[in-house]
Amino acid sequence: MSSALPVILALVGGGIFVVLIVAWARKQSERAHANVQRLAGQLGLTMAPVTTYLGFKSEPRASGLFRGKPAELFTYTTGSGKSRVRWSALALTPHDTGGFTFTLSRQGFGHTVSELFGAREITVGDPAFDASWFIQTNQPEFMQAALIPELRARVTAALERTGRSGSFKLEKERVIYAEMGDFSDVERCDRLARVAEPLSDLADAAEVFAESKSGRSPRA
Repeated sequence: MSSALPVILALVGGGIFVVLIVAWARKQSERAHANVQRLAGQLGLTMAPVTTYLGFKSEPRASGLFRGKPAELFTYTTGSGKSRVRWSALALTPHDTGGFTFTLSRQGFGHTVSELFGAREITVGDPAFDASWFIQTNQPEFMQAALIPELRARVTAALERTGRSGSFKLEKERVIYAEMGDFSDVERCDRLARVAEPLSDLADAAEVFAESKSGRSPRA
């Protein structure tokens, strides 16, 4: 019996650990759903139907219109194994982008490495903004013109206290703000609420580019 005791204790300890992990995961899931519900209300979006499997709810999502554009709150993952990263995102879909693409992200060591391998950054002539943000685009002149002082100020104010993981992107016909982590973090959800307006401004800029490229008069 004495020789079996360590094994029994290990099994009991392992079982308790698993129970605690499951309980923690469920609590995080509940918190994420509550946060997305609140965030969706702030942005005028509607929560997607929730399904439950083995006591776990499906990933929280919300969609609707924000400033007249289709909008969606969602999570996604990149990488796999130990390099797997979870992201929370708000996406707006402009009516047209004209092939315009851009990335606007916090300056960091990774960007320095990218530049060594040929990544091209543009600047807007604002020393403080250029020092804080790494900008890439297939339309440098238009992007420089679109990032007017008011928009630069809104972008900076929205993310004043965030880390370097958040970024704005226009890719695959959607303007997306994405940040590492899930919706269980209330501060992350607050940032997503703050970026909605500048994100919509960037979507407006994409529509203006598409209109100018098509030969139509830009919207007033």
